[in-house]
Amino acid sequence: MKIYDVAFLGMGASSLSTLRLHYQNSSLSIVGIDKNYNSNRNNFFAFWLTDWMKEFDEVIKYRWHNWQFNYNDLCISHESKEMPYCVIKFQEWKNYCLKNFNNLIIKEQNVIELKRLNGHFEINLEDGEKIYSKKIYDSRTPNEQSDKLKQHFLGHIIRSDEVKNKNFVNLMDFRVSQENGLHFMYILPLQSNELLVESTVFSKAVLNKNWYEEKIKDYIENNLKLKNYELVEEERGILPMYAINNQNSENYINLGSRGGATKISSGYAFSFFLRKLKSSQNEMNQNYHSFWDNWMDKIFVNYLENNIRTEKIFKNMVRSLNGDEFASFMMGTAKLNTKLKIIYSMPKLGFLRSFFQSLSY
Repeated sequence: MKIYDVAFLGMGASSLSTLRLHYQNSSLSIVGIDKNYNSNRNNFFAFWLTDWMKEFDEVIKYRWHNWQFNYNDLCISHESKEMPYCVIKFQEWKNYCLKNFNNLIIKEQNVIELKRLNGHFEINLEDGEKIYSKKIYDSRTPNEQSDKLKQHFLGHIIRSDEVKNKNFVNLMDFRVSQENGLHFMYILPLQSNELLVESTVFSKAVLNKNWYEEKIKDYIENNLKLKNYELVEEERGILPMYAINNQNSENYINLGSRGGATKISSGYAFSFFLRKLKSSQNEMNQNYHSFWDNWMDKIFVNYLENNIRTEKIFKNMVRSLNGDEFASFMMGTAKLNTKLKIIYSMPKLGFLRSFFQSLSY
């Protein structure tokens, strides 16, 4: 029987990145297992440009030096010349990572069962085939925890001759209904006549697809004032706002969100995963974020879970920072004085309550 050297369970961004950065010039036998390998999925991976992301400049699709936050009574603008906001699209990342790979076999099946044998693993597929591998990278979607806060979204790329794109991103537009959790619109200006319009909610319950579609439609017509437009692409996702602590072993490595790469306060994971991949840290080390960043995130999420009108916490935070400070905080590179500014901007009573509750996590 054939025993592969390496098997990837799931071929999303984290598996592709590991393949590119760890096995690009390897002669090892590699198998990737993903039922949806050839799907037309093409979601965006967003980040602020940092030193460790500059290597991937050729595949960055768009970048912006300005971004905004909108409230009913206020618009806050940020600018950063050194750390622009960037996005990479999945299909382009996939092509970049797989370029010149000749030793990769793809199995378009679901994994039904995984067994640890003496010196290797047995992977049972839905069609009855058994795959054997010495090492496993597992990036399959972790089980969703219904009682925990999640960031869930639906995005539409629309095309219209009525679009008048401006050279900034609307990171959070809170001028939308808030009855089903913290809700905002996320707007990316793409081509001259294209926009990504995304409805994002922070809540424990994921909503019906029709709910997001109605909110997007209402926003396009009433906020963007577009009457004629067409749907070009769609993306949808659910991101954990809670810690995931799957344990690694020498030959079984959890990747991406499954491995704890997601920054729970924001949902960003892509750039943090790449930073760790490029570092000299052992694969079994799951520390994608510093102790202090994890601690601040827990307090932040606890506050969101246990308070109302939580959009105010974002208003206070972004008003207290300039563009460079905000970008550095989002990317985990903020200096102490930036973190202190954020702490001081928090509602004092609610922050203290969340602080003490976080100690029991």
